[in-house]
Amino acid sequence: MAFHTFIMLLLTLLSAENENSGDGISLVLSGGGARGFAHVGALLALEEENVCIRSVTGTSMGSLVGGLYCCGYSPGYIDSLVRNTDWSLIFSSRPDSRLTMLPLRLSNSHDILRLQVKGFTPLLPRSAISTQRVGSLLSSLTCPVQVERGLHFDSLPVPLRLAAFDLVSYERIAHSSGNLAMCQLSSMAVPAVFPAVRMGDMLLVDGGVGDNIPVDIARKTWDYPVLAVDISSELAEVPENPTLIQVGSLTYSALSARVNDLYSAQPDFYFRPDLRGAKSYDFTNEAAESLIESGYTQMLEYLREHPEIPRNDSRSSSTEAGEFPAGVISGIEFTGLREVSENAVLDWMILLEGDIATSANLRDAAEKLYASGLFDRVDYFLESSPDSGYINIIYTFTEREPSSIGIGMTYNNQFGLDGRITYRHLNFLNAGDHLILNAGGGDSYVFTEIRVLDLSSGRRKWFVDFSLSGYQMQVKAFERDGSSSYRVVTEGHGDIARGLSSGWSGLNEIGLSGTVHRYGSDEFQGFTSIFLSHLTETMDNPVNPKTGVRFETRVSWAPLMTYRHLNLSYDFESAVPFLRKGTMVLNVWGQLLAGTTWNWQECRLSASRFIPGMPYYSLPSRQRIAGLARFRRRLNGPFVLSVETGAVCDWESPFEIKDSEWIWGAGLSAGLDTPIGPASVSWGWSSEFHSRWTVSVGSSSTYGPGR
Repeated sequence: MAFHTFIMLLLTLLSAENENSGDGISLVLSGGGARGFAHVGALLALEEENVCIRSVTGTSMGSLVGGLYCCGYSPGYIDSLVRNTDWSLIFSSRPDSRLTMLPLRLSNSHDILRLQVKGFTPLLPRSAISTQRVGSLLSSLTCPVQVERGLHFDSLPVPLRLAAFDLVSYERIAHSSGNLAMCQLSSMAVPAVFPAVRMGDMLLVDGGVGDNIPVDIARKTWDYPVLAVDISSELAEVPENPTLIQVGSLTYSALSARVNDLYSAQPDFYFRPDLRGAKSYDFTNEAAESLIESGYTQMLEYLREHPEIPRNDSRSSSTEAGEFPAGVISGIEFTGLREVSENAVLDWMILLEGDIATSANLRDAAEKLYASGLFDRVDYFLESSPDSGYINIIYTFTEREPSSIGIGMTYNNQFGLDGRITYRHLNFLNAGDHLILNAGGGDSYVFTEIRVLDLSSGRRKWFVDFSLSGYQMQVKAFERDGSSSYRVVTEGHGDIARGLSSGWSGLNEIGLSGTVHRYGSDEFQGFTSIFLSHLTETMDNPVNPKTGVRFETRVSWAPLMTYRHLNLSYDFESAVPFLRKGTMVLNVWGQLLAGTTWNWQECRLSASRFIPGMPYYSLPSRQRIAGLARFRRRLNGPFVLSVETGAVCDWESPFEIKDSEWIWGAGLSAGLDTPIGPASVSWGWSSEFHSRWTVSVGSSSTYGPGR
């Protein structure tokens, strides 16, 4: 009797298992780059039709979308995440300026070319595109779930497998456990485009190299009907005369296809949406929205044409609440540090023990560490703490080679061609400080500069700035009596300043300054001064701003010399969008000078900010206020057209402005944006110097201290 009861119970369990095997599907999501956004629309349709997804297997973008779904995020949340994410920023390697201290942001130069070096050997980049931000995004969403559920992918709300390819063993890998975000990155690491992922003895790249539609993994792992969603790109036609890049792409496709054949298996249901030639590299939000819509409508139509696909009520494991909370931080661990000290890392930490970790501030904390410039990658993982509700954060750093060499160049027909070479060391004395060596010159012009930016109190926003610079140049000096002559100007300048940075947008400094100067055949003259300065800088692009404000003021007092003086200099610039594709820029600058000074201390207009029609190093003045309004409109492609007008008011005594002299100017410029800055042909007219043509190429930031 007992044996009979056991047999009946066994048959009942087997019957229940067979019934369960028919109430859902195993979903396979292929790779295809940006075309993978169509997977989101397919998930929306599957949910709407009550298709119960019992497991997911993904490759490349299929692993990104499928991994989030298996963590419990609903198709609706994933859809909102994709639509509201700036994917051009996600796949950019440039640090977010809003999380960078302003002194550090301003120390960056606009280089034509910059290479990291080890000793004197240039280093090639690990990949064309960084996965720093997409990795941080995935970690912030998947780690809290793994803290609750564990490391095995079968313990997720929906079981998961991810395909990758190992370059060491030449085999396909099916991830079933581990750090889910890193497994997703390895599955989407397109060779040369995204960096390969090192896991133990394996070096992993995109799963599409070995198996772009991993149906056989799903078949071997679960006993459910398989629905495969194939969003891979169409086969490229072989051109009659292929280029070097086309030959490389065709070769990669051919070899991948041969390897894919080794793992090929037929699904029970195969769905390939018509994506109308969508590009695998087009990660714009417009393309994402179109692909989601295509995936949704076509999958909905496919499901209604195939009623035999198993349906169920609903998926109770999904959530519309969005991101899962992580918990309170009880410990922080650093791994991967070799040359960078822990103290240097702590200076950039914004998430500390006792703080509440959310997906958003986990991403912000990683972005802040990445913005330090010390690391190529900042990865993190969460572990549960013995105390309930608490977590530990484990950061893994990939240190950047701290040394780099940059080359910059500028041409202007007023002073010819000049260039510079910049050596930067981002971990000076292993303390995370920056050493910058600059040298360059041009026609009748040379300069050199050394600077140390001490960021050892970065988290508290304090910094110390040491700089020494010197230049010698021959200039054509214009005087107010109408005369002009060529003079050789030699100057050396040094600053030591203590500053407080108010985040990315402002700083205040107090310091000591020293200057020595020789004008023409005169003797060397000089002075020391105490200075206070303030700078607000919110420009989105210092070379061609589209929006933002720049306000700088500096007060210096030289009390110890025979020539005692007080100097106030100011510079205000505001850029706002104006009309369609246009930008209006207003700039006001000048100085007020009181006391006894040398003639060379009188203000002259700089090369980068002259009134139209006025030459460089034009007129001396003790007191000056100058203003310039510029309307810049983008035409088709990189071409731009600018119209500008300005005026300068000069006078002798601070309180005798009624004796001022005015000079007006207006100009027209046409040009285009280039990687080294704007290139333009300009015509300007002024009431003092009449008309002048100017041809220029390069960024104003290229000029050395003498400019």
